[in-house]
Amino acid sequence: MPTQREQVEELSRTIGSAHGMWGAGDLRDAVHDAVRLPGPAGVPGAIDRLGRDFAAMSGQVDSVRAEVADVARSRLPDVWTGQVGEKAAEAVTAAAQDLDRMTEDFTRAGRVLVELCDALAQAQATHARSAGSLARAAVLLADITTVGGLPDPVHWDDDKMHEAKAEAGYAIGLMLDAAVRAEEAGHRAAAELNRLAAQAEAARLVGGGLSATDRLVLAGAGGFADLNRILGATDATRAGQFLDRLAPADRQRLNALLAGAKSAEERAYLLKALAAGHSVDEVAAFDAQIHEHGANRAWLDARLSPTRHDPQPRTGIDHLEVPGFLGAAWVQDGSTCVAASTVTARAVVDPVYAFQLTTGGRPGDPGSESAAAFTERLRAEQHRVYDGSREWYQDLPLIGQEGLSDDQSRDVANRELGTRTGTDYRNVPLDGPDGRRDVLVDVEKAVDEGKPVPVSIRGGDQGHQLMIIGHDGDKLQVYNPWGYTTWITEDDFVNNHMDHALDQPPRMDTATSVRLPK
Repeated sequence: MPTQREQVEELSRTIGSAHGMWGAGDLRDAVHDAVRLPGPAGVPGAIDRLGRDFAAMSGQVDSVRAEVADVARSRLPDVWTGQVGEKAAEAVTAAAQDLDRMTEDFTRAGRVLVELCDALAQAQATHARSAGSLARAAVLLADITTVGGLPDPVHWDDDKMHEAKAEAGYAIGLMLDAAVRAEEAGHRAAAELNRLAAQAEAARLVGGGLSATDRLVLAGAGGFADLNRILGATDATRAGQFLDRLAPADRQRLNALLAGAKSAEERAYLLKALAAGHSVDEVAAFDAQIHEHGANRAWLDARLSPTRHDPQPRTGIDHLEVPGFLGAAWVQDGSTCVAASTVTARAVVDPVYAFQLTTGGRPGDPGSESAAAFTERLRAEQHRVYDGSREWYQDLPLIGQEGLSDDQSRDVANRELGTRTGTDYRNVPLDGPDGRRDVLVDVEKAVDEGKPVPVSIRGGDQGHQLMIIGHDGDKLQVYNPWGYTTWITEDDFVNNHMDHALDQPPRMDTATSVRLPK
């Protein structure tokens, strides 16, 4: 069903193209339909009350947070020394940080809802202002048309037709402004509330017998309000599901690994590996290789997390982040943009896979953990995916062509990413700005949950695949397999400025399709 904005746009086109005597019937029908079209849906008063309720809850939580933070800083009993004291301090500090997150999230949710209320109320008021002009246009058109809507040759008046069209055009302009404002406000609110929901990792890490303390500490791995948290919403959900399915002996082994971890970050990476579908044997082998450095976040991230988020995202090619390892970039080899972007995205969601690519499973060995060895492993993985995804005829002379199609990209995403995130991808063609605008909320929700989204861009006869891996406000973080990440705006995505993610020609500015998790 068309959105309200799309219905208003269609009426606007009809009104704009209605000329002279033979356009009077179309204009009359459009005015009639416009009168019957309701304003933007929603009850601003109810939204405002909900927003204020969130703000009130934020204040209540903040008072508790202050007391817990005081305990964390200075009031733990002196007799809690050694490992017991460390665990107690970790737990209480995690609780304070979680209350910090709750305070900020409640405050932000309340502000989002109040802003939505104001925007919706203004949009509805603007829509209501169109009624007078529509009524005047309807009266004028009734004077110069028959009951059946045909021009009345006896009473025809060109001046009345021009006046009716002007009144209708003014009214439909108000209605379009209202529809666009309401839609944009709804999109902003939905995107922000989805992001806040995805940040609630502690609530999603359920099952498996993890204690409340475990969940609090793991949820905070990466720091308060940190875009670079290790466990995303999808990771936490899948980790809890896998924990529930473990046999008692495996669960006991995993518990021992988690208890013996040197930091919350090490534990989070172990659970992220479990969420990616690795067995307890594989997680144990993985931990044996990283445990020595478990308290060193920089060491872990360099080998297990190929891309990082800028804490204050800035857009454009003047702000490129190079996700490299020991000076070697995560860059495509040849025409492998689909394969290369997907290999890197898989490394984002699967730390065991990332570790094999960066170190070859032998950290500290100069022959394996080096820029040259990493580059060769990355190249081999890209060609494994690329060569294994092409049809035989794509390599034939004359009729063959390089690269992978959107359907092949979907299959690659399902095979390499879907198996690690527990989701199936579907290809979604993007038909103009409306199609790109409509899909934005789903794209942002997916990346907020930790599911990378492949996007095809084109310009002329050139095509390329990027990977959307992050979201913050009205900005999207994009990995370009040319060897870097950067941030673009939602407007760039919608209005043919995808070239803002490219640091060199050719100009490819239009997002033509995405692979979206179902």
